[in-house]
Amino acid sequence: MTQKRLSPLEQEVMIVVWELKKCHARDVVTKFKKTKPLAYTTVATLLDRLYKKGMVSRKIKGSVFVYSAKSSSEEYGKKIAKSFLNNFFDSFGESAMVSFAESVESLPKEKREDLLRLLRTYHAKK
Repeated sequence: MTQKRLSPLEQEVMIVVWELKKCHARDVVTKFKKTKPLAYTTVATLLDRLYKKGMVSRKIKGSVFVYSAKSSSEEYGKKIAKSFLNNFFDSFGESAMVSFAESVESLPKEKREDLLRLLRTYHAKK
């Protein structure tokens, strides 16, 4: 299953939803007010798109929808990374694996060791 990609603005709205846990469009508009003024209708449309993509759930409360994230930002990040890697390796095969292995060498020593430790731990669980 491939993870649906979010536009940059949808990602920004999701960050707010994750932060607030439960919100409605007006909460998101207020959160963006100083840094990125958005119209209420724009935010409502973005939240509707996120709902249709399965990123948020919504419940009607009075006359407004209350939105909450269906998964954590960490879970979403893992799904995106897995989808990217699957597409990358499916598209480029052996050269993708070689490129990935070579790029590991260019990581700072601490990050490289962390990644290799994670790979060993994952492999040991299988």
